[in-house]
Amino acid sequence: MSLRPWSGGFRSLEEEHDGREWLDDVDGSVPAWLDGTLFRNGSGRNQLGGQWFPHWFDGDGMVQAIRFQNGRIRYANRYVQTENYMDETRAGRIIHRGFGKMRPFGIFGNAMRAPANVSNISVLMLGRRLLSLWEGGPPYALDPATLQTLGVEDFGGEVKAFSAHPKVDPESGEIFNFGIDYGAHTTLTVYRLDKAGELRRFEPIRLPYPVMNHDFALTERHLVFCLGPILVHPVRLMLGLASFDGALHWDGARPTRILIVPRDGKTSPRWMEVDPFFQFHFANAHEDNGVLTFDLVRYPDYSRVGEALRTYWQSDWPAEGMGRLTRFRINLTGGGVETRTFETGSGNEFPCVDPRRVGRRYRYAYIANNPADRQVGLQQLLTKVDLEGNGTQSHDFGPDGYPGEPLFVPRSAAGAEDDGAVITLVYDSRSERSSIVGLNAADLGGPPLFTARLNHHVPYSLHGTFAPGIT
Repeated sequence: MSLRPWSGGFRSLEEEHDGREWLDDVDGSVPAWLDGTLFRNGSGRNQLGGQWFPHWFDGDGMVQAIRFQNGRIRYANRYVQTENYMDETRAGRIIHRGFGKMRPFGIFGNAMRAPANVSNISVLMLGRRLLSLWEGGPPYALDPATLQTLGVEDFGGEVKAFSAHPKVDPESGEIFNFGIDYGAHTTLTVYRLDKAGELRRFEPIRLPYPVMNHDFALTERHLVFCLGPILVHPVRLMLGLASFDGALHWDGARPTRILIVPRDGKTSPRWMEVDPFFQFHFANAHEDNGVLTFDLVRYPDYSRVGEALRTYWQSDWPAEGMGRLTRFRINLTGGGVETRTFETGSGNEFPCVDPRRVGRRYRYAYIANNPADRQVGLQQLLTKVDLEGNGTQSHDFGPDGYPGEPLFVPRSAAGAEDDGAVITLVYDSRSERSSIVGLNAADLGGPPLFTARLNHHVPYSLHGTFAPGIT
């Protein structure tokens, strides 16, 4: 495989920036109401000792703080001081297992060793602390002002696996999350955090087989999971015969199982079966008159996206077999399931909605995607999808720009659903630098509100959260 224009966006960023200086290479105007910090997380180091990591998910977690204050922007980044990061930095080579990494010395060096926590997927504000999230282990706590790592947060030993996609109820302030634990039986455990940060652990749910699952959706009454048949071979993993990625296989003869868990934790969960599909991310969900509606990025299976993630920095990122934004409607009384796929081009990923609408009825979603006729390449569009009217507005960053996950920040607590800014990081393949870009959510296809150029690139990150008032 040869390098592609987007390949440079996977290069490691070794230096850390303290965020003391205001960015001065800015086009447009940063809105005065945009006050707070966008925290982002992702694989900051994808190479070590001249060797690329064998999977994008192996990269060491690097948390970024993009601080907005008085119409100006500061940028900081810092690596999470995990055991994996510190050990491999000292050694200058791979010494821990990971999602795709294997330790030296074959079976003898890998047997009975779990993949190392690289804390590289997302972030969550919990009170005055920032949690850096993985999903195969507990979070790391960080100081949001300095990004200093404070230590592992396992909530008094209650948490083992803790997903990177917690959901915050916009009215109650409750936080819901889950973890999947592998062993003699594979279990899914739901966690609830109240506004004070006190954790409640639900009774673990035994799964029919060991699956990999990344996300869920929240409504006012339920948590919703879609467990596709991407199965983990635990014996191969435990005996050191394969990495976690190498122990995965797609079994298209099995269905995707929809698991609906009551939020009160008192009544039994409900299972449904549909034709097999895979998904990483939900956009949102809600319930009205006994009908559960949720939107997600649906893949026909795991094969194409799985291969692209293994060859990430030199992959073609082909459109065929990749995700499409799809709506599911489930009649909770009669049990019928309807689906609808939106006309949103190719390579759909990283859906987001207004955080004030989580678990409630919503009209708009924002995604990264490509035009329908684009056969290869990382996404170059951000698209606003009108889920009621099926209309779309796209902002095209081509020919050289590659945006990351869009994140919607509302202008005010009471404003309209699309009254705010969509913020993203964009890698420019020509200059090999990255920019912080804000778009007008009400007119996504129009000129950017602002483009703030960094004097360096930022490796493609995964997920983030906006913390109002924290600068």
